[in-house]
Amino acid sequence: MAGLLALALAVAFPSARAESNATDHRPPSTDSDGPAALAPLAAQSLLLDLATAGPRIVAVGERGHILLSDDQGQSWRQAAVPTRATLTGVHFADARHGWAVGHLGAILRTGDGGETWQRVATGIDRESVLLDVLFLNANEGFVVGAYGLYLRTTDAGLTWSRGEPQPEQYHFNQIARTADGVLFLVGEASTLLRSRDGGRSWESVPPPYDGSLFGLVPLADGQLLVHGLRGHVFRSTNGGAGWLPVETPVPTLLMQGTRLRNGLVVLAGQSGNLLVSRDQGQSFDLWHPDGSAGTAALLETGDGALLLAGEKGVRRLAAPPLHPAPPAPAP
Repeated sequence: MAGLLALALAVAFPSARAESNATDHRPPSTDSDGPAALAPLAAQSLLLDLATAGPRIVAVGERGHILLSDDQGQSWRQAAVPTRATLTGVHFADARHGWAVGHLGAILRTGDGGETWQRVATGIDRESVLLDVLFLNANEGFVVGAYGLYLRTTDAGLTWSRGEPQPEQYHFNQIARTADGVLFLVGEASTLLRSRDGGRSWESVPPPYDGSLFGLVPLADGQLLVHGLRGHVFRSTNGGAGWLPVETPVPTLLMQGTRLRNGLVVLAGQSGNLLVSRDQGQSFDLWHPDGSAGTAALLETGDGALLLAGEKGVRRLAAPPLHPAPPAPAP
Protein backbone atom coordinates (compact mmCIF):
# COMPACT_ATOMS: atom_id res chain seq x y z
CA MET A 1 0.00 0.00 0.00
CA ALA A 2 1.43 3.31 -1.03
CA GLY A 3 1.03 7.00 -0.51
CA LEU A 4 -1.66 8.14 1.82
CA LEU A 5 -1.98 4.95 3.85
CA ALA A 6 1.56 5.26 5.11
CA LEU A 7 1.22 9.01 5.52
CA ALA A 8 -2.00 9.02 7.45
CA LEU A 9 -0.76 6.29 9.73
CA ALA A 10 2.17 8.45 10.67
CA VAL A 11 4.53 7.31 7.92
CA ALA A 12 6.34 5.15 10.40
CA PHE A 13 4.93 1.64 10.31
CA PRO A 14 2.71 -0.68 8.24
CA SER A 15 -0.94 -0.20 9.16
CA ALA A 16 -2.78 -3.20 7.85
CA ARG A 17 -1.00 -6.02 9.63
CA ALA A 18 -4.04 -8.26 9.28
CA GLU A 19 -4.13 -7.77 5.51
CA SER A 20 -0.41 -7.73 4.73
CA ASN A 21 1.04 -10.03 7.42
CA ALA A 22 3.84 -7.48 7.71
CA THR A 23 6.37 -7.91 10.48
CA ASP A 24 5.49 -5.81 13.51
CA HIS A 25 8.02 -3.10 14.17
CA ARG A 26 8.02 0.03 16.24
CA PRO A 27 8.80 3.37 14.64
CA PRO A 28 12.42 4.35 15.19
CA SER A 29 13.24 6.68 18.04
CA THR A 30 13.99 10.24 16.98
CA ASP A 31 15.86 12.31 19.50
CA SER A 32 16.16 15.47 17.43
CA ASP A 33 13.28 17.91 17.83
CA GLY A 34 12.69 21.60 18.24
CA PRO A 35 10.38 24.39 17.12
CA ALA A 36 8.79 24.01 13.70
CA ALA A 37 10.45 26.16 11.05
CA LEU A 38 8.36 28.77 9.27
CA ALA A 39 7.85 27.59 5.69
CA PRO A 40 6.45 29.82 2.92
CA LEU A 41 4.96 26.77 1.18
CA ALA A 42 3.56 25.09 4.30
CA ALA A 43 0.02 25.21 2.89
CA GLN A 44 1.24 23.05 -0.01
CA SER A 45 3.01 20.48 2.16
CA LEU A 46 1.59 17.23 3.50
CA LEU A 47 -1.39 18.02 5.75
CA LEU A 48 -3.25 15.29 7.64
CA ASP A 49 -6.16 16.83 9.55
CA LEU A 50 -8.52 19.82 9.70
CA ALA A 51 -10.67 21.32 12.46
CA THR A 52 -12.79 24.38 13.14
CA ALA A 53 -12.07 26.78 16.00
CA GLY A 54 -15.19 28.94 15.90
CA PRO A 55 -15.03 30.70 12.51
CA ARG A 56 -11.33 29.84 12.15
CA ILE A 57 -10.04 26.71 10.37
CA VAL A 58 -6.91 24.91 11.58
CA ALA A 59 -4.82 22.42 9.58
CA VAL A 60 -1.96 20.22 10.83
CA GLY A 61 0.65 18.09 9.10
CA GLU A 62 4.29 17.25 8.52
CA ARG A 63 7.25 19.00 10.21
CA GLY A 64 5.01 20.36 12.96
CA HIS A 65 3.10 22.58 10.56
CA ILE A 66 -0.04 24.17 12.01
CA LEU A 67 -1.87 26.52 9.66
CA LEU A 68 -4.65 28.98 10.44
CA SER A 69 -7.28 30.41 8.08
CA ASP A 70 -9.66 33.22 8.97
CA ASP A 71 -11.25 33.46 5.52
CA GLN A 72 -12.80 30.00 5.11
CA GLY A 73 -9.68 28.38 3.73
CA GLN A 74 -8.88 30.88 1.00
CA SER A 75 -5.57 31.89 2.61
CA TRP A 76 -3.38 30.45 5.37
CA ARG A 77 -0.74 31.58 7.85
CA GLN A 78 1.57 29.42 9.92
CA ALA A 79 1.45 29.32 13.71
CA ALA A 80 4.52 29.01 15.94
CA VAL A 81 4.75 25.39 17.14
CA PRO A 82 7.22 23.87 19.66
CA THR A 83 7.83 20.64 17.72
CA ARG A 84 8.88 19.45 14.28
CA ALA A 85 7.04 16.16 14.73
CA THR A 86 4.52 15.19 12.08
CA LEU A 87 1.08 16.10 13.41
CA THR A 88 -1.71 13.68 12.50
CA GLY A 89 -4.79 14.95 14.37
CA VAL A 90 -6.37 18.18 15.60
CA HIS A 91 -9.60 18.98 17.46
CA PHE A 92 -11.13 22.00 19.14
CA ALA A 93 -13.58 21.79 22.02
CA ASP A 94 -14.62 25.39 21.39
CA ALA A 95 -13.31 28.45 19.57
CA ARG A 96 -10.29 28.81 21.88
CA HIS A 97 -9.37 25.42 23.37
CA GLY A 98 -7.74 23.02 20.93
CA TRP A 99 -5.41 20.03 20.79
CA ALA A 100 -3.05 18.53 18.21
CA VAL A 101 -1.27 15.16 18.32
CA GLY A 102 1.28 13.26 16.27
CA HIS A 103 4.72 11.65 16.17
CA LEU A 104 7.24 11.59 19.01
CA GLY A 105 4.39 11.28 21.50
CA ALA A 106 3.50 14.91 20.79
CA ILE A 107 0.40 16.35 22.42
CA LEU A 108 -0.01 20.11 21.96
CA ARG A 109 -2.52 22.45 23.56
CA THR A 110 -3.77 25.93 22.68
CA GLY A 111 -6.02 28.29 24.64
CA ASP A 112 -6.15 31.12 22.14
CA GLY A 113 -7.68 29.57 19.05
CA GLY A 114 -4.41 28.21 17.69
CA GLU A 115 -2.28 31.35 17.79
CA THR A 116 0.15 29.76 20.26
CA TRP A 117 0.78 26.14 21.25
CA GLN A 118 2.38 24.42 24.23
CA ARG A 119 3.57 20.82 24.51
CA VAL A 120 1.81 18.82 27.22
CA ALA A 121 3.63 16.30 29.43
CA THR A 122 1.97 12.86 29.39
CA GLY A 123 4.64 10.38 30.45
CA ILE A 124 4.45 8.39 27.20
CA ASP A 125 7.69 7.70 25.35
CA ARG A 126 8.92 9.49 22.26
CA GLU A 127 8.41 6.40 20.11
CA SER A 128 4.65 6.70 20.58
CA VAL A 129 2.66 7.63 17.47
CA LEU A 130 -0.64 9.37 18.15
CA LEU A 131 -3.30 9.30 15.42
CA ASP A 132 -6.41 11.11 16.67
CA VAL A 133 -7.75 13.39 19.38
CA LEU A 134 -11.26 14.23 20.58
CA PHE A 135 -12.37 16.56 23.37
CA LEU A 136 -15.91 16.57 24.74
CA ASN A 137 -15.38 19.97 26.37
CA ALA A 138 -12.46 22.15 27.45
CA ASN A 139 -11.45 19.66 30.19
CA GLU A 140 -12.37 16.13 29.13
CA GLY A 141 -10.79 14.45 26.13
CA PHE A 142 -9.09 11.45 24.56
CA VAL A 143 -5.98 10.73 22.54
CA VAL A 144 -5.57 7.46 20.63
CA GLY A 145 -2.86 5.96 18.46
CA ALA A 146 -0.68 3.11 17.36
CA TYR A 147 -0.46 -0.21 19.22
CA GLY A 148 -3.64 0.37 21.21
CA LEU A 149 -2.53 3.64 22.79
CA TYR A 150 -5.47 5.25 24.62
CA LEU A 151 -5.18 8.25 26.95
CA ARG A 152 -7.95 10.13 28.78
CA THR A 153 -7.88 13.41 30.68
CA THR A 154 -10.55 15.13 32.76
CA ASP A 155 -8.51 18.18 33.80
CA ALA A 156 -7.53 19.80 30.48
CA GLY A 157 -4.40 17.71 30.12
CA LEU A 158 -2.83 18.30 33.52
CA THR A 159 -3.01 14.55 34.16
CA TRP A 160 -3.68 11.58 31.87
CA SER A 161 -4.87 8.05 32.56
CA ARG A 162 -3.90 5.24 30.22
CA GLY A 163 -6.59 2.73 29.40
CA GLU A 164 -6.85 -0.54 27.53
CA PRO A 165 -10.20 -0.65 25.70
CA GLN A 166 -9.21 -3.96 24.10
CA PRO A 167 -6.57 -6.57 24.95
CA GLU A 168 -5.03 -6.60 21.45
CA GLN A 169 -2.65 -3.78 20.65
CA TYR A 170 -4.17 -2.87 17.31
CA HIS A 171 -3.83 0.67 16.05
CA PHE A 172 -6.71 3.01 16.88
CA ASN A 173 -7.17 5.13 13.75
CA GLN A 174 -10.05 7.33 14.89
CA ILE A 175 -12.22 8.21 17.86
CA ALA A 176 -15.61 9.59 16.82
CA ARG A 177 -18.69 10.94 18.57
CA THR A 178 -22.28 10.72 17.37
CA ALA A 179 -24.92 13.42 17.83
CA ASP A 180 -26.36 11.61 20.85
CA GLY A 181 -22.97 11.37 22.58
CA VAL A 182 -22.01 7.77 21.84
CA LEU A 183 -18.27 7.30 21.25
CA PHE A 184 -16.71 4.89 18.77
CA LEU A 185 -13.14 3.68 18.30
CA VAL A 186 -12.20 2.29 14.89
CA GLY A 187 -8.91 0.73 13.89
CA GLU A 188 -6.93 -2.01 12.24
CA ALA A 189 -7.91 -5.67 12.11
CA SER A 190 -11.65 -4.82 12.18
CA THR A 191 -11.39 -2.97 15.51
CA LEU A 192 -14.76 -1.41 16.35
CA LEU A 193 -15.56 -0.40 19.94
CA ARG A 194 -18.41 1.64 21.45
CA SER A 195 -18.80 3.63 24.67
CA ARG A 196 -22.16 4.82 25.97
CA ASP A 197 -20.73 6.40 29.15
CA GLY A 198 -18.36 9.04 27.86
CA GLY A 199 -15.36 6.74 27.44
CA ARG A 200 -15.30 5.28 30.94
CA SER A 201 -15.98 1.80 29.55
CA TRP A 202 -15.92 0.24 26.09
CA GLU A 203 -17.70 -2.69 24.47
CA SER A 204 -16.88 -4.53 21.27
CA VAL A 205 -19.27 -4.03 18.37
CA PRO A 206 -19.63 -6.83 15.81
CA PRO A 207 -17.33 -5.71 12.99
CA PRO A 208 -18.66 -5.53 9.44
CA TYR A 209 -15.66 -7.26 7.84
CA ASP A 210 -12.25 -8.71 8.58
CA GLY A 211 -10.12 -5.71 7.66
CA SER A 212 -8.91 -2.35 8.90
CA LEU A 213 -11.30 0.54 9.47
CA PHE A 214 -10.18 4.15 9.14
CA GLY A 215 -13.23 6.18 10.05
CA LEU A 216 -16.85 6.38 11.16
CA VAL A 217 -19.32 8.96 9.86
CA PRO A 218 -22.51 9.67 11.86
CA LEU A 219 -25.48 10.20 9.56
CA ALA A 220 -29.00 11.46 10.11
CA ASP A 221 -31.48 9.58 12.30
CA GLY A 222 -28.78 7.69 14.17
CA GLN A 223 -27.42 5.90 11.11
CA LEU A 224 -23.68 5.21 10.79
CA LEU A 225 -21.11 4.60 8.06
CA VAL A 226 -17.70 2.98 8.52
CA HIS A 227 -15.04 2.83 5.83
CA GLY A 228 -11.66 1.23 5.32
CA LEU A 229 -9.37 -0.52 2.87
CA ARG A 230 -10.07 -1.29 -0.79
CA GLY A 231 -13.21 0.82 -0.94
CA HIS A 232 -14.98 -1.06 1.83
CA VAL A 233 -17.99 0.88 3.17
CA PHE A 234 -20.66 -0.43 5.54
CA ARG A 235 -23.88 1.18 6.79
CA SER A 236 -25.77 0.62 10.03
CA THR A 237 -29.30 1.70 10.89
CA ASN A 238 -29.26 0.32 14.44
CA GLY A 239 -26.31 1.95 16.20
CA GLY A 240 -23.76 -0.56 14.95
CA ALA A 241 -25.54 -3.75 15.96
CA GLY A 242 -25.66 -4.79 12.31
CA TRP A 243 -24.03 -3.63 9.09
CA LEU A 244 -24.90 -3.73 5.41
CA PRO A 245 -22.17 -3.54 2.74
CA VAL A 246 -22.37 -0.59 0.36
CA GLU A 247 -21.10 -0.96 -3.19
CA THR A 248 -18.45 1.59 -4.16
CA PRO A 249 -17.16 2.44 -7.65
CA VAL A 250 -13.41 2.07 -6.96
CA PRO A 251 -11.45 -0.25 -4.60
CA THR A 252 -9.44 2.57 -3.04
CA LEU A 253 -8.33 3.20 0.53
CA LEU A 254 -10.84 5.56 2.17
CA MET A 255 -9.24 7.71 4.86
CA GLN A 256 -11.94 10.10 6.08
CA GLY A 257 -15.57 11.01 5.55
CA THR A 258 -17.97 13.78 6.39
CA ARG A 259 -21.68 14.58 6.13
CA LEU A 260 -22.31 18.07 4.81
CA ARG A 261 -25.04 20.31 6.18
CA ASN A 262 -27.25 19.65 3.15
CA GLY A 263 -27.05 15.88 3.74
CA LEU A 264 -24.43 15.02 1.11
CA VAL A 265 -21.92 12.40 2.31
CA VAL A 266 -18.33 12.57 1.01
CA LEU A 267 -15.60 9.96 1.53
CA ALA A 268 -12.00 10.62 0.52
CA GLY A 269 -8.81 8.67 0.11
CA GLN A 270 -6.02 7.67 -2.21
CA SER A 271 -5.26 8.89 -5.72
CA GLY A 272 -7.67 11.80 -5.57
CA ASN A 273 -10.70 9.53 -5.44
CA LEU A 274 -13.70 11.02 -3.65
CA LEU A 275 -16.99 9.17 -3.22
CA VAL A 276 -20.26 11.07 -2.97
CA SER A 277 -23.60 9.81 -1.64
CA ARG A 278 -26.91 11.63 -2.06
CA ASP A 279 -29.01 8.99 -0.29
CA GLN A 280 -27.51 8.78 3.21
CA GLY A 281 -24.79 6.34 2.30
CA GLN A 282 -26.90 3.77 0.49
CA SER A 283 -24.99 4.31 -2.77
CA PHE A 284 -21.92 6.25 -3.92
CA ASP A 285 -20.74 7.91 -7.12
CA LEU A 286 -17.13 8.64 -7.99
CA TRP A 287 -16.02 12.29 -7.94
CA HIS A 288 -12.51 13.05 -9.14
CA PRO A 289 -11.91 16.83 -9.31
CA ASP A 290 -9.18 18.06 -11.64
CA GLY A 291 -5.81 18.14 -9.93
CA SER A 292 -6.96 16.21 -6.90
CA ALA A 293 -4.49 14.09 -4.95
CA GLY A 294 -4.55 11.70 -2.03
CA THR A 295 -6.76 13.17 0.69
CA ALA A 296 -6.47 12.54 4.44
CA ALA A 297 -9.06 15.01 5.78
CA LEU A 298 -12.27 16.76 4.72
CA LEU A 299 -14.02 19.78 6.20
CA GLU A 300 -17.02 21.84 5.15
CA THR A 301 -16.47 25.59 5.50
CA GLY A 302 -18.97 28.06 6.87
CA ASP A 303 -19.77 29.27 3.37
CA GLY A 304 -20.44 25.78 2.03
CA ALA A 305 -17.14 25.01 0.29
CA LEU A 306 -15.23 21.77 0.84
CA LEU A 307 -11.63 21.73 2.06
CA LEU A 308 -9.39 18.77 1.18
CA ALA A 309 -6.12 18.23 3.05
CA GLY A 310 -3.56 15.69 1.99
CA GLU A 311 -0.50 15.02 -0.13
CA LYS A 312 -0.56 18.42 -1.86
CA GLY A 313 -1.55 20.53 1.12
CA VAL A 314 -4.97 22.06 1.53
CA ARG A 315 -7.34 22.80 -1.33
CA ARG A 316 -10.72 24.56 -1.40
CA LEU A 317 -13.39 23.23 -3.78
CA ALA A 318 -17.03 23.84 -4.51
CA ALA A 319 -18.95 20.95 -2.96
CA PRO A 320 -20.99 18.81 -5.34
CA PRO A 321 -24.72 19.64 -5.41
CA LEU A 322 -27.11 17.52 -3.40
CA HIS A 323 -29.31 17.19 -6.48
CA PRO A 324 -27.32 16.85 -9.70
CA ALA A 325 -28.49 18.75 -12.76
CA PRO A 326 -30.85 16.71 -15.00
CA PRO A 327 -29.34 15.49 -18.27
CA ALA A 328 -29.74 17.75 -21.25
CA PRO A 329 -32.65 16.81 -23.53
CA ALA A 330 -31.76 14.89 -26.65
CA PRO A 331 -31.63 17.06 -29.79
